[in-house]
Amino acid sequence: KSGLHTLAQTISEEYAKEGVRANVVLPGTVDTPENRAEMPGADFDRWTSPEEIARVIVFLASPASKPINGAEIPVYGQS
Repeated sequence: KSGLHTLAQTISEEYAKEGVRANVVLPGTVDTPENRAEMPGADFDRWTSPEEIARVIVFLASPASKPINGAEIPVYGQS
């Protein structure tokens, strides 16, 4: 995790003038069929769906997230 953060920080600083942004998405436990099969007794209501993670990534790739650069974004699902 710290390696990805350092990489994102370096990229965001070195390439900001070219309009390149770098952020790190930190997903929590993801609700997938494989995880459900491995952990049948888990509380899946608290897990993050792949679609929720994808929405964060799509937002970060959009012009609306232009001010966000070099950030770690946790996507942990419900608390």
